[in-house]
Amino acid sequence: MRTFNHSSMVPDPARPASYVDKFLWRKIFDHNPFFATACDKLASKAYALSACPELVSAKVLWSGLDAREIPAELLAGNVVVKANHGCRWNMMIRNGAVDKARLLRRTSRWMRSRYGRKFGEWGYKGAVRRILVEEMLLEEGQPIRLEYKFHVSNGTTAYVYAARRDEDGNEQKCHFDRDGTYAPPPAGSGKQWVRIDLPASFLHMRKIAETLTAPFDHMRCDFYEKDGEIFFSEFSVYPLSGKGIINTRLRDLCGETWDLRRSWFLSTPQRGWRRLYAAALHRWLDTLSGKPI
Repeated sequence: MRTFNHSSMVPDPARPASYVDKFLWRKIFDHNPFFATACDKLASKAYALSACPELVSAKVLWSGLDAREIPAELLAGNVVVKANHGCRWNMMIRNGAVDKARLLRRTSRWMRSRYGRKFGEWGYKGAVRRILVEEMLLEEGQPIRLEYKFHVSNGTTAYVYAARRDEDGNEQKCHFDRDGTYAPPPAGSGKQWVRIDLPASFLHMRKIAETLTAPFDHMRCDFYEKDGEIFFSEFSVYPLSGKGIINTRLRDLCGETWDLRRSWFLSTPQRGWRRLYAAALHRWLDTLSGKPI
């Protein structure tokens, strides 16, 4: 398993203190069965809509094992074809403009592959392999381009990441503190970092994110907003594969507020050497309680 770190520090997954260490530790040790739900698009939708009935989500128009079985009329409109068991495995189809041969090649490759194996993202192993066709969320005739990503530790938002794609498909980015205060990027971060306005529904969105992520010690929860209505997008168990973010202040804040004692591994009885390690790690974490990491 390979991992990457934005800092020059050598990772220490046995005694994880930093944000990056904690994600590496999660990959190795914390195999929470609920991560499979979070990594499964259909299952995570069902969980989110059940936990927060006021939420909506893009409608799933079809799901199956073979893209050749997708009804032709669905591909004649504006839809997104996705893999249920992966991240960024999707194809946007606008006004029926689809290369069916390319669609079949890509979906066939998705169905043969297990996402996350390369970087040890264990949770995807339990996601059901399926192809989905979802309605495309449109705003003024164009796909919604702005997504809000809440990084929540122990039921409290640590920071918010907003991502917007321009007309050429280039991503523009922005960070906010929990209260919605703009968090400027470090100098020289690049032109993709711009100030993005938060919607009027921001506080309600934050409340929903914290409700949905309550079962987890740390989770990212993503939304779209359209005409004041909040659309659940997805969870991310391993955002950026745990590499960390360019804003070191927010990254460190997220690491400090993430209490591993609330993780599945440390709150569930373990066996054998895992039990001994869990007890030792718990004692070490207790010595850090209330101290800056």
